[in-house]
Amino acid sequence: MTSAPVQTVAICGSGLALWMTAAALARSLPDSIQVTIVETGVNPVDDIFYGQILPPQAYAFHLSIGLSEPELLLNTGTTFALGTQFQSWAQTDRSWVQAFHQPLPVWDGVPLTKLIHQRPHASLQSILITAQAGLKGVFAHPSEDGAHLLSRAEYGYAVDPNQLSALYKASTLRRPIPLITAQIVSVQRASTGITGLTLSDGQTLHADLFIDCTGPLAQLQEKTTATAATDRTVKATLKQTSGTPLGAALQYVRSGGYGWRSEVILRSGARRLTVCDANAQTETSAGPDVSTTLTLGSRPEGWRTNCIAIGQAAYVIEPFTTAPMKLLLRDIDRVLKLFPISTDMRIDAQEYNRLFRDDYAHASLFNQAHFAMSDYPETPYWQGTAAHNQDPKLVRKLTQYESRGYLAAYDNEPFDDVDWAVLHDGMGRTPQRRDPLAALVDPATIDTRLDALQNAIQSVVKKMPPHPIYMGKFLSYLQRKYTRNG
Repeated sequence: MTSAPVQTVAICGSGLALWMTAAALARSLPDSIQVTIVETGVNPVDDIFYGQILPPQAYAFHLSIGLSEPELLLNTGTTFALGTQFQSWAQTDRSWVQAFHQPLPVWDGVPLTKLIHQRPHASLQSILITAQAGLKGVFAHPSEDGAHLLSRAEYGYAVDPNQLSALYKASTLRRPIPLITAQIVSVQRASTGITGLTLSDGQTLHADLFIDCTGPLAQLQEKTTATAATDRTVKATLKQTSGTPLGAALQYVRSGGYGWRSEVILRSGARRLTVCDANAQTETSAGPDVSTTLTLGSRPEGWRTNCIAIGQAAYVIEPFTTAPMKLLLRDIDRVLKLFPISTDMRIDAQEYNRLFRDDYAHASLFNQAHFAMSDYPETPYWQGTAAHNQDPKLVRKLTQYESRGYLAAYDNEPFDDVDWAVLHDGMGRTPQRRDPLAALVDPATIDTRLDALQNAIQSVVKKMPPHPIYMGKFLSYLQRKYTRNG
């Protein structure tokens, strides 16, 4: 196969995936590569399925595209997020805070997650400062002092995807990048891939590489790969209300027989996302603001010939965790790391697809682990999840943990050991056997050290300001600073 350097890239689609991808490529690619953006719409309804929480990894992404935290906060209704509080999950007594947190310490050669199992009825969230701060409704930025308990804290953001898209768009277009606003009428292709796009404004767009950010329709990817693997279909509705006072730095997830509902409070008001079986009826007040029906699952390949599918063009995964946002960030990072140097992209695509499949599979395991129980409601939504919890990798993870507290892990998973340990703890999973090394530690010593840690955490949390007060004072400071600096 003859090849030439990649000189032109077309990024097509709308919403969050389009403008996050465009912002990253515009910032990272050399000037010798011409990037053209084709915006096919504004504020696509399916973007509600990316969820309402940006994970901590978004901070580094923002820095990479030249977007500071002050810009994010001053130009959107974004607030801070310490994690998600699950309340009566699956209509059971399972309630916990899935908190963001740095890796936990190791005491006497034993991970703290194993030592806490030595204490009857102990809860992992009692030694996570982010979980305790979230429950108390307080917030402060992590400390730069490595000895301070707050140095182990992590945080994300509660967001409105439409506001984010507008901010990413403005950031991207600071650079002289061609932007075409048009619909994709048809796709021309050959054995080597896509050769051109016919647009609704009469143009025909040619490029060496096409990036499909058109959401579940996958207008480009659909022409070059098989249909997405079908798991099941769900309905999502979003209700937005203004005037809701700001509260804790948490997302709340509550469940019912219909499915689940997440809520975040932004400075612009509340956002309530409800997800249920596609045929279910849910209560609404004056009707939802937006509604969509989506088929969950993933395509077998994210990159085929000269077309890469990003975000929902490649997969759809439920957003009661940060899985959709984590995967979108990973898609973009993967494109940058494996960006093709020539039009012969076979080797690049092969590695991309290996990582793509692993990332989706491992994020799905984390979501599926929320349904690995026998006492879920006997309703279509919850019964529909039961058929998807027999993945051998998930069985291995659950078996190893429930047997001896071992956190079995696969390479470079989107969710780390702390995420999994907190989830297991919240779901009430308890190891049947004591860890041999943990069993060698004197129980009285464990009690003393855990009591000291819990007391120290509570002491710090008591000194932290309520999230609304911290947010208000921080914004006032930023406004004064940026006004003063012009």
